[in-house]
Amino acid sequence: MFKRLFAGLHKDEEASKAVPDSVGSLQDDVVRSIVADSSDLYDDEWGDRDWVHIAVNHELLIEEGRRSSTQTAVLAHRPGAPLEDLSFRMSMGTKRKLIALRDAMSREGREPWTIADITIEGDGRYKFTFGYGPPPRINGDLLHTPLKGLLERYKADRGLK
Repeated sequence: MFKRLFAGLHKDEEASKAVPDSVGSLQDDVVRSIVADSSDLYDDEWGDRDWVHIAVNHELLIEEGRRSSTQTAVLAHRPGAPLEDLSFRMSMGTKRKLIALRDAMSREGREPWTIADITIEGDGRYKFTFGYGPPPRINGDLLHTPLKGLLERYKADRGLK
């Protein structure tokens, strides 16, 4: 599955129109790194699972001493088994790549983002959505869980049971 993803890596069509190549290549690098991290599960071993969808919500404040908060989810299944919603560890290397992406976007005159929502599909499509307001978890809302219910939303969006 990973070879197929890396060979077919491509941005969401709408997002790719607005992203210069240097930022686009940094996004490709972030996506590859997230995919590599996705098998480092918190509560289980990866085993023979295949993933179909990855979601990351990353909050980042550089101005206040480089603080971050990350939520991750990978929707995966074992052969013949139903989809599972699993959490994984995002590596420090991936977090550094996100900082590099934020810095590159800022150098191009964009406002520094504080929230990055990233989705990656098993066929290689991915999408970045950036937020610019106060990041909820870093600002004290520890119950902010935007990835909660991801599996149910994923199934509903695709007409799965």
